[in-house]
Amino acid sequence: MRKDEIIEGEVVDFALPESQGIIRKDGLVIFITGVLPGERCRIRLQKVKRNYALGELVEILEPSPFRQSPRCPHFCEGCGGCRLQNIDYREQVRIKEKNALSTLEHLGRVSLDAVFYEGFFPAPNPFEYRNKMEFNFGYKDGKLLLGLRPLNRYWDLVDLKVCYLMENSLVTRALDFFRRYGRDMNLTGYDPVRKDGVLRSLLLRLSREYKEVVVGLATTSDSLPGEQEMVCALRETLPEVQGLVHITNTSPASALLFEKKRTLWGRDYFFEKVGHVTYKISVESFFQVNSDLCPALYAKAKEYVDLSRGEVVLDLYSGSGGIGLFLADSAKQVIGVEENPRAVEDARFNAELNGIVNFVSLSGRVEKVLPLLPQQKVDVVVVDPPRAGLDRKVVQKIAWISPERLLYVSCNVGTFARDTVLLNEKGYTLKKIAFLDLFPQTPYFETVALFQK
Repeated sequence: MRKDEIIEGEVVDFALPESQGIIRKDGLVIFITGVLPGERCRIRLQKVKRNYALGELVEILEPSPFRQSPRCPHFCEGCGGCRLQNIDYREQVRIKEKNALSTLEHLGRVSLDAVFYEGFFPAPNPFEYRNKMEFNFGYKDGKLLLGLRPLNRYWDLVDLKVCYLMENSLVTRALDFFRRYGRDMNLTGYDPVRKDGVLRSLLLRLSREYKEVVVGLATTSDSLPGEQEMVCALRETLPEVQGLVHITNTSPASALLFEKKRTLWGRDYFFEKVGHVTYKISVESFFQVNSDLCPALYAKAKEYVDLSRGEVVLDLYSGSGGIGLFLADSAKQVIGVEENPRAVEDARFNAELNGIVNFVSLSGRVEKVLPLLPQQKVDVVVVDPPRAGLDRKVVQKIAWISPERLLYVSCNVGTFARDTVLLNEKGYTLKKIAFLDLFPQTPYFETVALFQK
């Protein structure tokens, strides 16, 4: 087969997180965007290598019964916020579950017959579930834009009018307000190629329980024109907002970095409740983004570690104390370790707020703090690392601490599977696992798993 050749075939598999259909033909694996499992289609080969090829969809000959019209008009513009909106939600769950189990078997070398697998839990609300969204500003043809970047096009921007991942009414009003503010003040949006422009990001944090909103506005400058007038107008337009924070971010990196932060009005934090625990969460602190499924995730974590009030728990990457504080009423002591100093402050505040006296939070990178911990018996280690997973040094230190049980919470099944191999080499066997769909309409989901020494 050659480049630009047009072929027909059936989509036999679906790759995540790339969200590409797979056709196998003449010993070649062909990846195509925009097709669903079971569909028969005609494609044009764009790139042909020795073992694989990339194809461009020309025509769908037999559509999948699970194909649907996307709810959001920006999906067809290539918005990178969602990748699965054209798939019925039940089929999304099936695809994710198949991918998760396959990754465990092939990359994690896990025999599923030897593991208690509880299943893949769908989200109760497949839309408007997120409590955190970060939007980007841009500038094109003399016009200020505000939205999300298309997949694999970091330099481009889809100018959003709506977004159904978060409460759409809030998102629509916030996007309109800050786009209008920028245009009224003649402020340019940031260009990631030229590394210039003033307005960079808009951050929305939302509490489902208490109906509070905190807004972060990131710019490359330390000051904003018309600050007080903007605050007054914002309070009138979005009365649910409890605080507005100005963030200075001059880094060339694409991530939102809090180089400087000042509160223009109100609070730089909000409150959320999960089960019996109330959390204060600063605007820059991590918290699970799906408020609907967070209680189920924490409850599953508590069920898996099976504490009897006599155990010492080490909670690594503990954030604002999310899982650790939730477990504290069943443990002798919980020791949290977190890199973000503001999250550490929040965790300590939250312990006091909830009257929890057996929780302490230590500040620093996990791989640096672990060697400094006093030698004491730790019964359970809890890890909820970033998408990159566990550093090898962290795995080695956990093995040296030698807990009886290890709870692993992950939003990246690939790095989780990789770490499963490392933990197995250190004598820890995967015993229980479940998946929760914390990120509907996207290729991602959450894993919660128990390892036993």
